[in-house]
This record gives sequence, C-alpha cells and structure tokens, in this order.
Amino acid sequence: MSEINLKDSNQAICKKHFADLVCDEFTMSIFNGGQTAADEKLANLDITGYAKKRNNVYPERKRGSSYLSPYIRHGLLSLNEVWSVVEDYPYEDKVKFRDELLWQEFSRHLYAIMGKKMSKNLNYTMINTNKTVNTQEMNCINTITEELTKTGYMVNQTRMWFSSHHAFRAENNWKVYEDFMFRHLVDGSRYANRLGWHWVMGNQTGKLYGFAQSQVKNRAKKLCEECSLQYNCPIKMWPDENRFEDVNQKFDFDIISKFGPQHIVDTGKKPEIVWITGESLGDDDPAMKSYPDLPVLFIFDSILLKHLQISTKRINFLLDTLKELAVKKNLVVHVGDPQKILQNYNYASTHACVPKYKDIISKNMPVVEFPTRRLVEPIDFYPKSYTSWKKNIVLTQ
Repeated sequence: MSEINLKDSNQAICKKHFADLVCDEFTMSIFNGGQTAADEKLANLDITGYAKKRNNVYPERKRGSSYLSPYIRHGLLSLNEVWSVVEDYPYEDKVKFRDELLWQEFSRHLYAIMGKKMSKNLNYTMINTNKTVNTQEMNCINTITEELTKTGYMVNQTRMWFSSHHAFRAENNWKVYEDFMFRHLVDGSRYANRLGWHWVMGNQTGKLYGFAQSQVKNRAKKLCEECSLQYNCPIKMWPDENRFEDVNQKFDFDIISKFGPQHIVDTGKKPEIVWITGESLGDDDPAMKSYPDLPVLFIFDSILLKHLQISTKRINFLLDTLKELAVKKNLVVHVGDPQKILQNYNYASTHACVPKYKDIISKNMPVVEFPTRRLVEPIDFYPKSYTSWKKNIVLTQ
C-alpha cells in the first residue's frame, strides 16, 4: 500500500505509483477530469440537430457527440440531470439523445444482473462464417484506432466499426480487442463497452451489425479518398450473415437483489470515513453528501490495475478529478488492496453495481450504504433485448 501525494504532478504520480500498472507511456486525453469540467460540459451542451448529426464521424466539426460520457461514467454527472437538461430541445433531437441515456442505463441493468457472465454470450452464440481479409492498410481502421490511442475517445459510430471489423473481418478474438478499447477509452466501462460488442456481434439480438465501405463513404468520405485501398477495398461488401445458436439463460437468484440496496442500509455504527469508487466521484455522491465533514478515501486497486493495464489517459482523468476534490474535502488516496485497506475503517459508501465492489465489501461491509443513483428503477426480470427492457421500465424521476 502506498499513499499518493496529490500535490505532485500527474506525470510524477504515474511514474512513481503506476509504472507497472499501465499499458503506455504518460499520455493526456482530450478530457479534463473533475466536477468543474463536467459542469462546464453540461452547461454548454447543445443537442440541436442531434438526430441528424449523431452518426457523423469526420470532419470532427460535424459530429453530434456531446462528449459527456467520461463524466457520466465516473458519476460526475448523473443520467438523471443530463436527462432533465435536454427537456426543452426539439422533440426528435431530445428523443434520440435520451435514447442514448437509456441505453447506458440498460447496460448497467444488464451488468448488474449478469456480472462477470457478461463476458460470455448473452442470448445467442455467433458462428462467424466470414473469410479473413487483409486489412492492415485500411485507412479507416488505422485512423479510428489512432484517435482512440491518442485521445481516449471514439464516437459511437467508430466504436461499432472497430467492433464489427475485429469481430468478423480480421478473425481475431473479440475479447482481445474489447480489452484494447476498454484500456484506452476514458469513458470505458465493462457494462456499456461489453454490451456494445455483444450488440454488434448479434449475441443479444441474433442480428449482426455489418460494417462496409459504404458507411465510411457516407460518414467519413475523406478516409476513403485518402486510402490506398479505395478501389480495392477488402470491406466493399457487407459481411456475411453469420449463424447463431440459442443460449438459454438461467438464473438461480432473485434478479432484483443484484441491484444492491433500494434504501439506505444503516447498521447503527458511526462511519469514520467515506469510501468513494470510480463509479461515483461527483460532488453529489450520496455518501459524501450525507457526511460532508468526514474525510474521504479513494483507492486505486493495484491488483485490478495490474490485470487491466489501462492507459495513463484514464489515470490522468481520475487524478484530475481527485485533485479537485481534495480542495473541497480531506481526501486520502491510496494505491493498494481495497479489502485490506478498508478493514481498518468503519466506512460509508455508495453501492456500485459492479462485481469488484461486491467482492471488496464482502470482507468488511460498510456501516452505512447508500443506493446507487439511477435513471430507471431496478427490474425483476432478465431483459432479452433493449426493446423489451424499454417497454417495461419506470423512470425514477
């Protein structure tokens, strides 16, 4: 276990504490971490024309992306407040934008239910019937991959291109490239990222998302025009419709229990510290708001990071966020084993619907635990599709 001195530069911190826990040299992303940056992004949000612009890729100035995802992913902005902010925009733009927020919530619901099993096939097993193609000189794939590794971001359309390409065309193990994307995306989460891959491969719906040259020409024409393979494109045609075999999902537990507490769980003991996780770093974290005078603890899980090998772009975002929080709170930041560190405290926390959180608290439960902030009430059924889920949900607001 080691304590981070947040007065040091991010580069110095990365060199001292994360040298063997990351996949790259010190690299900044295009995002500034912190509550102030999140609030500024939200204040400047304008989704006028989103319905028409949301799938644009290049040039970047024509993109419809909000660039809010890193702040939503880390709990600096809640889905609820973003949902409310767009209330007065044109109907079509509002509906399309809110649908993306609902997709995020859907992925969280599914991950709460499936947990680590979400790394396996969902409702169908895909049997890839596509032939391998030589794609090393494809300007579109090389460009979007470079943007990912340099900036820590991809728009939704290029995430689907990347996933489809590596799932079908290149005949690679999709999990290898899902991990690659996860390492570099500043908004990377196992729920949204992994569900996106499953959706592209048809593992949830039984229908794949095809990636072909025509999409690049429509969304990023210049990438085709500058490609040496423009007239001999290996993805000129749509990928074959793969074969799918049904997966019969069975659950031997009460599904709604996977969502954690629905009300505050108070053991009667007084907490001496608030533990915050990467899922809930904002000023509105329920545990921090309820105990504003208590010191705050954040732990970089060295065991998990050793396994994940995420990019320094992601570490930088977290460090920016923690440094700003340290101005407002008595914040202690450690690198080490969360289970061992938390054994020393009676702590309060906000529940996180991810497997690692549940593993950590199994040895020493919080003395006060707050429910996860949600856009949609927890469900008591397994949703086979986004559509079936959407038909049966109740918003929390």
